[in-house]
Amino acid sequence: MRAGPGDGVDAAHGTGEAQGAAGPVRPVRGVFQHSMLRRCFNHDYRDPFFYMVTITTHERRPWLGVCENNACTLSADGWLVHNLWHRISQDYPRIALSTLCIMPDHLHGILRVTERMEKPVGVPVRAFKSQCTSAMRERHGDPTLTLWNPGYNDRIVWRRGSLRAYTRYLMDNPRRYCLRKAHPDLFRTVAGLQHPALPPGSRWDGYGNRFLLDRPEKLAIRVSRNAAANEVKALAEEVLAEAAQGMVIVSPFISPGEREIATAILAAPVGDVILMKPGGFPPLFKPNGRYFDLCVQGRLLILSRSVAAVHGSTPLTRETCLAMNAACAHIAEKQTTEDDHSLRSSPLN
Repeated sequence: MRAGPGDGVDAAHGTGEAQGAAGPVRPVRGVFQHSMLRRCFNHDYRDPFFYMVTITTHERRPWLGVCENNACTLSADGWLVHNLWHRISQDYPRIALSTLCIMPDHLHGILRVTERMEKPVGVPVRAFKSQCTSAMRERHGDPTLTLWNPGYNDRIVWRRGSLRAYTRYLMDNPRRYCLRKAHPDLFRTVAGLQHPALPPGSRWDGYGNRFLLDRPEKLAIRVSRNAAANEVKALAEEVLAEAAQGMVIVSPFISPGEREIATAILAAPVGDVILMKPGGFPPLFKPNGRYFDLCVQGRLLILSRSVAAVHGSTPLTRETCLAMNAACAHIAEKQTTEDDHSLRSSPLN
């Protein structure tokens, strides 16, 4: 069994790949480019698809409303943006609008290109941003007002069922926003994290509840890719029992067996996790799905060695997996040996 999209370890690792009709679609690799500026290099944005667009306000100023009690109440500026968004389909008849979620400092909107357009979908998105800025400048009497941050983020809706998942994500956004504001320390990346439990010789970054490193009982989990289903099930039950007693589970959750254990912990009402992540933390990183809820509950710490962020997913080489498992064993203060349980062998065996 594998963790489902948005609920499993891919949500925190960011290692999932979008699949199109022509195969995987990956952003250009190389020096990191902000998510508001990069695009899928082998996708034609004139083609009919659903797109989820995210636009943020300049310096994340809460121009557009107030979020309280898991709901967002739009300001006059927010309604101005709302009305201009709904003009897009009038100005561009080949675009149909779906769900819109306006938050105090950003918006998410799902739109659909119904027929191939002469220009990419970015053209109407930029026109919308420009119209909002012009209207806001006129409304506030400030010709220098800057409403938006540069660019926008887009997610191409490839997979069957993804549109429903994105819609649920948008509808749940006010709740998540309120939780992040209520627990700011649990939703930020700490660079150069210092703690005696961390392996020496590397610079570490962390996201989430850093106090999990202080807990006296931690268990590093490694599951062979060759482990039988009944063995994985037995270990998952053992791990859940340990977690229920306050043991912190430490793992990169790479192999199928480890992912099954991750899914079980995510579904459980108790259990704390230290997740080892490859590839560092890009700007605006936040966990998705159930990992977000674990963050809110203070049950999650994500760790990664400090590295320069790159486009796309970080390749999981044998060396990377072994290094992450060794780091987990160090954090748990228990070096795995050949005499340990057979399931806790290298995930690449």
